[in-house]
Amino acid sequence: MFTFKPLTSEQAQAVLVPCSGPSIEVHLNDQSDLPSGDGTRKVAAYCVLNDNYKASAERIRNLTVYEDDLWIVTAPKCGTTWTQEMMWLVDHNLDYTAAAKVNLLERSIFLEFCTIMPKFEEDTIAAVERMQRPRHIKSHLPMALLPKQLWTVRPRIVYCARNPKDMVISFYHHYCHLHGYMGTKEAFFEAILHDQVLYQPQIPHTLDFWSIRNEPNVLFIHYEEMKRDMAAVLVRASRFLDKSYTKEQLAQLEHHLSFDVMKNNNAANHTVLLDILQTLNGRDDVNPSGFRFMRKGKIGSHREELTDEYIAKLDTTRIKRQLQGTDFRFME
Repeated sequence: MFTFKPLTSEQAQAVLVPCSGPSIEVHLNDQSDLPSGDGTRKVAAYCVLNDNYKASAERIRNLTVYEDDLWIVTAPKCGTTWTQEMMWLVDHNLDYTAAAKVNLLERSIFLEFCTIMPKFEEDTIAAVERMQRPRHIKSHLPMALLPKQLWTVRPRIVYCARNPKDMVISFYHHYCHLHGYMGTKEAFFEAILHDQVLYQPQIPHTLDFWSIRNEPNVLFIHYEEMKRDMAAVLVRASRFLDKSYTKEQLAQLEHHLSFDVMKNNNAANHTVLLDILQTLNGRDDVNPSGFRFMRKGKIGSHREELTDEYIAKLDTTRIKRQLQGTDFRFME
């Protein structure tokens, strides 16, 4: 069913982090049961994961899916947490009290977290299986590695895309502070260009879901449109979940989801996750730098930290090349 290819390149070795272990490429051999979409997707994306993932690949692939599930799927650092909080509240009648009492980590469980963090004691796959329905489930896995029942049971799926240039710098800081990466920026950025970092490649991951964007059970949104016109996104999200809210209610939700409010909301800003990961990384002085999971939340922040040369290389060798022949474009 799966092929596992160890990553032994210089770029892969340079970005290895002890908490995850050796990196591998995970490929699905038989893709016949994946959705054909609009015909623009030719081969479903593989994924860079860790050697520990091999033990759970079939288990995740065969996970029972229910029609009333809601799946939040994104590449890392592409508005996942923001989308989780938004969709949970829209789906739960804007119950801010319940959202404040129960951490987002429990309301919207990260399916494969225990596989990428072997030292984490809880089995997050089992936690998903035990969740009270209707379930909200988060994953960064590409289409090919997700449960196969997604394509027959057809629960609701929300996908959020983000410009790779902003993703790469956000992922770099995430890798340093959450995964314990101690290498250089240059090594990390080079590894991104060669798809040697956890959860890469990003662009085929996005194109897979773009190809099924017109399916009635799929909502495809962009991080950038959430930043620029959250009001319009909330209207789409409400319609997608067959919910009806007043303008005043949606305005209150928009305020709740604003970056300044979200970053200080400990029930949704992943402060708990940050503490867990830094403990797993063997850090006794938890978060000494004051790093926040929700760091800047800006469009175009890559210009502050990426060189013009690297931006041009990312544009030409990855983005333009991989989007060639498709009608998809990342928002700027």
